[in-house]
Amino acid sequence: MSGDFSQSARRLGPWLAMLLGTGLAGCGGGGDSSDPPQQSQDPPTNPTPPAETLPPLSATVVDLNDNHAVGADHWPEGATSDGAQGQTVGGLDCLANMPETYHVHTHLSIFLNGEALAVPGHVGIVQQSGGTECFYSVHTHDKSGKLHVEAAAAGMFTLGQFFAEWGETLDSANIAGLTGMPVVVYVTDDGKVTKATGDWHDIELKSHREITIQVGTAITEIPNFTWAAN
Repeated sequence: MSGDFSQSARRLGPWLAMLLGTGLAGCGGGGDSSDPPQQSQDPPTNPTPPAETLPPLSATVVDLNDNHAVGADHWPEGATSDGAQGQTVGGLDCLANMPETYHVHTHLSIFLNGEALAVPGHVGIVQQSGGTECFYSVHTHDKSGKLHVEAAAAGMFTLGQFFAEWGETLDSANIAGLTGMPVVVYVTDDGKVTKATGDWHDIELKSHREITIQVGTAITEIPNFTWAAN
């Protein structure tokens, strides 16, 4: 009897092994076939843009007390036919006798692809019949780039008023006929250079302020001028 049982066990052995293996696999005993858990990821961060580099103020200080010309000739003297010819412009009248209770000077530089261009003289000064002249509160006498502000009292006088008197355009696509190039405007007060934002027409003409208009390629430094008057 025992011999018959042993033979039966030997005959059933492979079949039982296969059956037991299938059962264990179905119960997960043969290993974990599920997907691995997802790893949490931090949300992507936006990199901080680098700080904008401003051209430094030149270490060379140019004295303008002699009112010498600054820059190459590019525009004719005086206003264009669209500019100040004696009519009220930008809220400013042309006066025969210019009051000087308030008298300050701002310097304007215009660069075209790195070359300084001379701001024309006699903008805001109009020759009248009989050889007389009238003056707007904002005007130039020469090609030094100094913008004279003369009025009966302190007030808000702007770069936009000067360009209106000049009869030239002041915007990101056109600087006095210079078109098709990028434009950046810098303002320098007390040695500190900043990039002008907002409407450039509203830039105030302040005592010893330097306004630098860059058209085309970048300049390497901001010009540095001085003069004795306000």
